[in-house]
Amino acid sequence: MVKILYCLMLCMPTALFAQKQAISQLKTGLPLHGGDSLQYADALNRLGLLYLFRQLDSSYYYAREGYALSHRLRYNKGIADAGINLGSCFTLFHNNRLATRFYQDGLQRYRQLGDSAGICKALFCIGILYQQDNRQNMAASYINDAMAIGSRLLHDSAWAPVLTGYYMVFAGDSSRQDSARLALRKSREIAGMYGDRQTIISTDLCFAREQMRAGKPGTAVQDLTVLAADAAEGGFLYLAASAYGQLDEYAAIYHLPDTIQYRRKMMQAAMDGGYRQLLIRPAAALYRYYKQQGPAAALPYADVLERISEDREGITRQEGGSYLEVLLQEEERRTQRLSNALQQQNLVLESLESRNRNLLISFFVVCGLLLTGLIIMNFRLVHFTRRSTNRQEQLNRALNEKNRHLQHHDDFKNKLLSILAHDFRLPLGHIINASQLFAREDIRNEEMREISSSIASMATETLHLFESVLRWVKSQLAGFEYEPKPYLLHELWREVQEPMAGDIQARALQLALNIPGELVVQADREMLQFVNRNLLHNAVKFSPDGGNITIDARPEDDRVIITVTNEGGIAAADIPFVFDYKIAGRYARETGRGAGIALIICKDFVERMGGTISVRSDGRSFTAFEYVI
Repeated sequence: MVKILYCLMLCMPTALFAQKQAISQLKTGLPLHGGDSLQYADALNRLGLLYLFRQLDSSYYYAREGYALSHRLRYNKGIADAGINLGSCFTLFHNNRLATRFYQDGLQRYRQLGDSAGICKALFCIGILYQQDNRQNMAASYINDAMAIGSRLLHDSAWAPVLTGYYMVFAGDSSRQDSARLALRKSREIAGMYGDRQTIISTDLCFAREQMRAGKPGTAVQDLTVLAADAAEGGFLYLAASAYGQLDEYAAIYHLPDTIQYRRKMMQAAMDGGYRQLLIRPAAALYRYYKQQGPAAALPYADVLERISEDREGITRQEGGSYLEVLLQEEERRTQRLSNALQQQNLVLESLESRNRNLLISFFVVCGLLLTGLIIMNFRLVHFTRRSTNRQEQLNRALNEKNRHLQHHDDFKNKLLSILAHDFRLPLGHIINASQLFAREDIRNEEMREISSSIASMATETLHLFESVLRWVKSQLAGFEYEPKPYLLHELWREVQEPMAGDIQARALQLALNIPGELVVQADREMLQFVNRNLLHNAVKFSPDGGNITIDARPEDDRVIITVTNEGGIAAADIPFVFDYKIAGRYARETGRGAGIALIICKDFVERMGGTISVRSDGRSFTAFEYVI
């Protein structure tokens, strides 16, 4: 019920300082506005709003009259204001179904009018109702939207009730308690600045609840006693009943002696204000209390409870029917107006048709002939354009295909020339220089053997390079088809390792082969062995004497990841160009025959097998080539 209180506070303008005088003036001025006028509708809605916390039956009467009059006048602002008032009344009647109906209707109309304050008010009221129904997601959505709109309102007096309502909604949320208390203090500050007695009492009721939570029941009871008397003196019977209700609650918790007194005062305030829902708790408690003393003493409270039940059922039936009746009558009147307008339009059309029939026929004949000619011309133009477009598209496709082939062949040619120029020049130059040493007469046998061995090594290296280039060229030619087969990866690497065993042993290198024996890879054998040989060759060549070489393989999903690691280093500036034939970096210059052709072909082979290859290095003592197929 306390949350309902602060939901309804949003309906109350905080600038209503002297509400008794305002009510008196409005009631006196009602005859001056005339029976059916916008000013009269506004006055009724204002009275319904002012009576909401004072006398519920009067508030309901004026809200209902304002709603009916606004509908007759088709006054959207008046319908929205009266709908919010009726929603507030039904909230106090505990008829959330009808309350939501009126709130939603008011929200829709406020949105059509672009009324930000009205939208904020309707959103927050709907959010509170959804929270009471334990529909937290929808409640949070409406409340957050209301807070976002309310924070942008030009007048902070309209912002104060939203802040107080925010406190009541989130005071029990541990993650938002600080912001809730800050909102309450800000609301109290605004209310004090404007001298708004109603909001001051409402916020002080919340502060009394905070005192109870802080373990100060004596201070809370003292403050609530003053607030209840102040609310009763000001005519705010709903606030007075709520204050006495809090006193009754705290008296029961701390076993205070004034429980019966608080319940009587709460019941009296609720009865004077017509707040039947607030009557239930004190009437039921007093009935149980006096029943123990005798049936006669409890009889008045039983009668009160019975009247409350009858009134609630009567109001629910009556207003549900009234609401639907108003909407149906309005829809019927709207349909009648549309029907009359349609009949008038038919009469005008018949008159025009009778006077201009011959002219229209002539006009349509001429238009038909012109349209036929245009259709024929357009058909021929479209046919010609479509045929020309198809021919042009065919020519463009053929030209693009030829350009693609030319570009492929040109790129292949440039790549091949660059590889041959870069990677064959150096070993052939060494062979020529070494061969010229044989012409010297002072050459010794040891030097002769060393030169012969160097020439043989370079020739072998050049032959290996040439075979690699031939294999790569074959893969680039049209007609090459990739047909993968299953192979045991461990056996393939054993085969690659054997020819290099001498170099590995001569340089005291430690080779670790971490490949599961049952790991199978789908690949082209010659392509894959070429990649494996070159990666192991590079690892052996660039590892320091006594260094470690590690070959790891692991399955991942339907792929296999192979990593070849050595203790050499590649400069960070060269890493982006290791697989690029167009740029010869420091790494390419330091390899003898270069990283160029071997790694370029490795990259091409891996990609043709549907995989990827990459390299990473710290530049000093760690380099890892990794490919995935």
